[in-house]
Amino acid sequence: MKEGVDLVNHAGNALHEIVESIKGVASVIADIATASAEQSIGIEQVNKTLVEMDEVTQQNSALVEENAATAKKLEDQAATMNERVGRCHVGHVAPANQTMRAPARPAAPPMRSQPMRRMRSA
Repeated sequence: MKEGVDLVNHAGNALHEIVESIKGVASVIADIATASAEQSIGIEQVNKTLVEMDEVTQQNSALVEENAATAKKLEDQAATMNERVGRCHVGHVAPANQTMRAPARPAAPPMRSQPMRRMRSA
């Protein structure tokens, strides 16, 4: 009988060790689940940031296209203006070392004085 009791005690100790090992595995699995949840939150934040960066990049690209179109339009307008100004002839241009004199004007006729009118009071 003693051998049977020893076997039962030995089996009880083995079962106790198995239960403790299962508790340790359960604890490790719980830690992995917590870390996975935290990692999932971090990945979600990274994805949101990437989406925002993509939107900003697309907006910047659109602005660059608008700026390029505006620059081209201004370049075309400047070329047109240069062409039109090139057609204008102002006349004789004095060299830089000569001063331009205004043409003489005839004297203005004398002004005639008129009698002052009285203002009526209301």
